[in-house]
Amino acid sequence: MMMEKSAAAAGEVGTDVFESVEFELALDLQGATAETFETSVRSAAAVIGGELLFEMPSDGTIEDASRIAAVRLPSQERDRILFAVLDEAGEQVRVPDREEIGDRFYGFARAFVGVLTRIRDDLPFSAEEGRA
Repeated sequence: MMMEKSAAAAGEVGTDVFESVEFELALDLQGATAETFETSVRSAAAVIGGELLFEMPSDGTIEDASRIAAVRLPSQERDRILFAVLDEAGEQVRVPDREEIGDRFYGFARAFVGVLTRIRDDLPFSAEEGRA
């Protein structure tokens, strides 16, 4: 039921429902094999072709959340941002919908992608220039 709600809400804001469900399933598969929340999210992201952007403590604005992580899924049109939240007990991970995440975390994740993109775009040139 939680997966259906999260996926449906994610689809309403432009995130492909399939990607949300796929990410949630990849997280479920990590289960007890992952050492930490970050490891679990990083591994699940890799399974679906994404990358972990950040993992940090929740600030209390998301109900029943001790930690939050953002994942970037590359796309030809515009990269998709998905989130994973670890509950207060540190036992269950869920994929919240865009509304639950709110503009602050979503905006932070988008800005983070922008910074990473600029660094990656500049990295090969700056590394070569430093050697000359």
